[in-house]
Amino acid sequence: MIKFTQKVVFVLVLLVYAVSANAQQITVTGTVTDSESGMTIPGVNIVELSTRNSAKVNGTATDIDGNYSISVPADASLSFSYLGFASQTIQVNGQAKIDLVLKPDLSNLEEVVVVGYGQVKKKDLTGSVSKVDGKDLENLPTARIDQTLQGRAAGVQVSQISGEPGSAPTIRIRGGNSIQGNNEPLWVIDGVIVGTDFNLSNLNSNDILSIDILKDAVAVSIYGTRGANGVILVTTKSGKGTKGGTNVSFNSYYGVQSMVTKVDFLDGPQHADYANEDAEFRNSALPFTDLNAVANVDWIDQVSQNSAVYNVDVSLSGMSENQKVNYYISGNYFDQEGLIRETGIKKYIFRANMDNEISDLVKVGFRINLSRLKTENSKINFGTLYLSTTPTRGIYDENGEFTALDPITDGVSRNFEADIQMRQNHSYTTNILGNIYVELQPMDNLTFKTTFSPEINNFKQNVFNPGALPNNLLLQNGGDAAITSTMRVGWINENTVNYIRDFDNGSQLSALAGFTIQKSEEEGDISRAFRISNDVTGFNNLGFGSDPTRNEVASSYDAFQLVSWLARVNYSFHDKYLFTVVGRVDGSSRFAPENKYALFPSGAFAWKLHEEPFIQNLNLFSDLKLRTSYGLSGSQAIPSYRTLAVLSSANTTFNGIEQPGVILGRPENPELKWETTQQLDIGLEMGFLNGRLSVEFDFYQKNTRDLLLNAQLPRQTGFVSKLQNIGKVQNRGFEFLVNSTNLNKDKFTWSTSFSLSHNNNKVVDLGGVDFINLATPAQQGGTGARLIVGETTPVFTGVRYLGTWKSQEEIDEAGLGGDHDVGGPRFEDTNGDNQITEDDFIVLGSPQPDFYYGFGNSMRMGNFTLDFFFQGTYGNEVFNSLTQTAFFGRSETTKYAETLNRWTPENPTSDIPRAGSVAALSEIYNNSEMIEDGSHIRLKNFRFGYNVPLKTDKIRGLSVYLTGNNLFVISSFRLKDPETSQYGRQSDNLSMGFSSGQYPTSRTVAIGAKIDF
Repeated sequence: MIKFTQKVVFVLVLLVYAVSANAQQITVTGTVTDSESGMTIPGVNIVELSTRNSAKVNGTATDIDGNYSISVPADASLSFSYLGFASQTIQVNGQAKIDLVLKPDLSNLEEVVVVGYGQVKKKDLTGSVSKVDGKDLENLPTARIDQTLQGRAAGVQVSQISGEPGSAPTIRIRGGNSIQGNNEPLWVIDGVIVGTDFNLSNLNSNDILSIDILKDAVAVSIYGTRGANGVILVTTKSGKGTKGGTNVSFNSYYGVQSMVTKVDFLDGPQHADYANEDAEFRNSALPFTDLNAVANVDWIDQVSQNSAVYNVDVSLSGMSENQKVNYYISGNYFDQEGLIRETGIKKYIFRANMDNEISDLVKVGFRINLSRLKTENSKINFGTLYLSTTPTRGIYDENGEFTALDPITDGVSRNFEADIQMRQNHSYTTNILGNIYVELQPMDNLTFKTTFSPEINNFKQNVFNPGALPNNLLLQNGGDAAITSTMRVGWINENTVNYIRDFDNGSQLSALAGFTIQKSEEEGDISRAFRISNDVTGFNNLGFGSDPTRNEVASSYDAFQLVSWLARVNYSFHDKYLFTVVGRVDGSSRFAPENKYALFPSGAFAWKLHEEPFIQNLNLFSDLKLRTSYGLSGSQAIPSYRTLAVLSSANTTFNGIEQPGVILGRPENPELKWETTQQLDIGLEMGFLNGRLSVEFDFYQKNTRDLLLNAQLPRQTGFVSKLQNIGKVQNRGFEFLVNSTNLNKDKFTWSTSFSLSHNNNKVVDLGGVDFINLATPAQQGGTGARLIVGETTPVFTGVRYLGTWKSQEEIDEAGLGGDHDVGGPRFEDTNGDNQITEDDFIVLGSPQPDFYYGFGNSMRMGNFTLDFFFQGTYGNEVFNSLTQTAFFGRSETTKYAETLNRWTPENPTSDIPRAGSVAALSEIYNNSEMIEDGSHIRLKNFRFGYNVPLKTDKIRGLSVYLTGNNLFVISSFRLKDPETSQYGRQSDNLSMGFSSGQYPTSRTVAIGAKIDF
C-alpha cells in the first residue's frame, strides 16, 4: 500500500512538473518584414491566439523599425496580422526569437478609390475610375507628374508634344468633347480644384500617394460644369500607417539625357550639290562653285547637348504615440537641363501635411505646397532650324564673326548659335497652394466638414534680344526686350455633410450634400521696348527703347466666380445591389444672367454578381460585378467675358492728323451657355484565381451638344464671326484592362498589367454647314485640316501625290494646266477639271488612333526588383508639314537624306522630285506624301532596384536603383517622334497631329539611392 502511494505521488509530481514546464513564460522577440520590398513593417498586430477572445487579450504591435517583444507561454501560438497582408499563425515551441516575413494578401486587400468629395472601396464602386499608385511614379526623372501617366490608365490618352523641360503634355480622357473649347481634364489636388491649366511642375512626384482618374458620368458629374473632360484627383502622402517616432527618408538620383532619335538630312556637300543642280535646272548662277569649300555644319548637333537631370528630396513622416496626429513634411530640389543648350528648369518645393484628431468630436488639418520654379526657355525655334538652316551655312565667317547671311539666298537670317549664346529668355513662377479643414463628428455616422483653399500664383518672364546679334547688327535694328508678369489670387470654400448608416441586413446608406463658392482674380501686364541702343542693361531698363512706334505697354484683368450646390446618395442593398444618384448645380459668372445656372444629374447601378449563389456554384469567379451609369456633365469651355462685346483700339485721321480711337471689336452674345455632355457607360469587372487575375471592360458613348463655335456672319454686320452654341460631337469607345499576378513565390513574384483603349470620335453637326476649314500648317499649302460632318475631329485634307512625271508624253496626255516638268511632282486631278486646286482636296487621314495601349511588368526576386513599361498608339496619322520643303521644296531649305535618291536623268524611275522642279511653294498643295503613319511603341519607363540587406538598427532600409525614361521609340515617322506638335499645347481639338520638327524628347538614364531612417 505504501509502495502504491509512493508511485501515485511520484506520477503526480511528474505531472505538476510537466504542467509547470509547459506554462513557463518566455519573452519572444523578432522583426517583421515585407516579402516584396524587404522593408520592415511597423504596426503589425501580434496576439497570443488563446487570449484573442478573452477579456484580457495578450498582444502587441511592431514598432517603427518593425521589431516586437511579447511575453507568452513557451507552447503558445502567435497570430501576426496587418492590413493588406496574409495573416500567419506561428507555434512558439520555446523559441525566444521569431523573425517573420509577411506576404501581400491579394484576396483580402480592399483597394480604396478616391472619388469626388470622398472615397469608396473598389468593390463598392458604381462608376468608372482608374487608379495609379504613387509607387509606380516614384523616381521617374521627369519634371511633371502628368508626364508619368502615359499609358498607365485605360481611356486616358497622354501625348508628350514637346521635350522642353517642364512642358505639359496633352491629355484626353475618352476623347475630346469640345471643338474650340478646352479639352484638358480638371485637376483636383488634395481636394482643391486647381482647374485645367495648373502648372503641375509645382508638385514633387515623390509626394504623390495615388492618382485617381474619374471617367464616366456618375464619377464626374459631382464636378458639374467642369467635369465633362474627366477629372484627375491627386492625393499626397500623410503620416498614416506609422506608429510612434518619425520616419526620415532621403532620396536622390542623377541622370543623363540624350536625344532619342535624330532626323536624317543631307550634309553640307550633299546639300550644295542639290542646290547647284536646282540652280542649273532653272538656269541660275551656281551658289557653290567649289564643293570642297562648302561648310558642313550639323546644326542639330551644334545646338543640342547630352544634359543632366538631378533630384534630391527629403521627407519626415510619422504619427503621435496615441495616433491622434499624423504628419508628412518634405523638401525637394529638381534641376533638369534641356537637350537644347541654355534651356532647363529648376524647382524648389516644400510640402507640409498634417491631421490632428483633437477629440472624438473635432478633427483639423492642413495641406500646403510652396514652390519656386526657374525656367530657361528655348532661345531658338527648333522648327525653324529644321526648316531653313541648311548645313551649308557656317557658324562663323572668315573674320571669326557670327554669320548673318544665308549662303544660298544671300538673305539676312538668324544664327542659332549666336541666339543661344546671346539671347536671354527665362521665367520665374512662385506658387502657394493650401487647404485648411475642420471636421466635426457629433455622432458616429454624421460628419460635417468645411475647407478653405487659397492659391497664389505669380509669374514673371524676362526676354532680351541684344543689338549685337548678327542679324540685328547687320540691319542696325538695335536690341529689343520685354517683361511680362501676371498675378493670380484665388480661393475656394467648400462645406459638406456626410451621413452613413449601416443596417442589420448588410445594407448601407451614404449621403453627401454640400455648398461651395470659388473666386479667382488675375492681373497681368507686359512692356516691350525696341531699338535699344545699349545692350548693357538688357531687360532691366526698358526706357532705353527709342522706337515709339513699336514700344508697347499693355495690361489685362480677368476674374470669375462660381457657386455650387452638390449632392450624392449611395445605397447598398444586402451588399449586393449598389445604387448611386449624383447632382450638382453650378452658377458661373462667365455666362449671362439667363444662362448662369445649370443642373448636372447622373445615376448608376452596380450588381455584385459574385454574391449570387448561381455564380458561386460555378467556382470560376472570385469577383464579378456589372455596372452601368448615365448622366450629364458640363464644360465652361470659354474664358471670362466672352458673352460681352469688347472694344478694340483703332486709329483714324482728322484734318490730316492721325488720332487714336476705339471700335467695337466683338459682338455680344448673352445667349452663350455651357457645353453639355451626355454619357452612357456599361462596365464589367471580373476576378479569377482568388484575385490573382482581374479583367475590366467598359463601353461608353458620349454626346456633346451646344458646342461653342465661331460661326460665320454676313460681312455687312461689320464682323467676320460670332461665338455661338451650335454643333454636336460624339465619342464612342471601349476600354480593356487586365492585371495579373503570374507568379507569387517566396523568392520570386511577377505581375503584369495591360490596358487597351479605343475611341471613335465623330462630328455630328456643325450648325447647318457641311465642313469648316481649320489649319494651314504648311506654307501656301492650303487648308490642311477640316471639320467635316461624319468624320473625326479633325481630318487631314489635301491632294493625292502620284509620284513624279516620268516623260513629256505622260505630261501631255494628262492635259493639266500650268507648268509641269519631267521629274517634277505629280498630283491627282480628283474632280477632272484639268487643274490642281483645293477643289481636288480629299480626306487623307486622321490624328485619332484606332487604339492606344500600355503594357507593364513588375518582378521581384529576393532583394532585386525589375519594372518596365511600354506604351504606344496604332492607326493614327501625322501631318508632317516639313515635307513640303524637305521633300518637294527649293534648295534654300533643308532636305531629307532620302532626296539623294531623287529623280535625275540617270535615275528616271524615282518618285522623289528632281531638284529645281518646284519654282514656288504655292505649287505644292498639302498632299498625301505629307501624311504619315503615327503608330508607334515606346519603352516609356524602366526601373531596376536592389534592397541592400542591413545589419544595423539605425537604418530601416537602403535601396539603390537604375531608372530609364523614354528609352526608345519604334516608329516609321520621318521626324522620328510622332507625338510632337507643331501648334504646341492647345486645349482645343483642332491642332492635333501636326508636326514640323519641334523640341525633341529625351532619353534619360538615372542612378539613385533611397535611405530610410
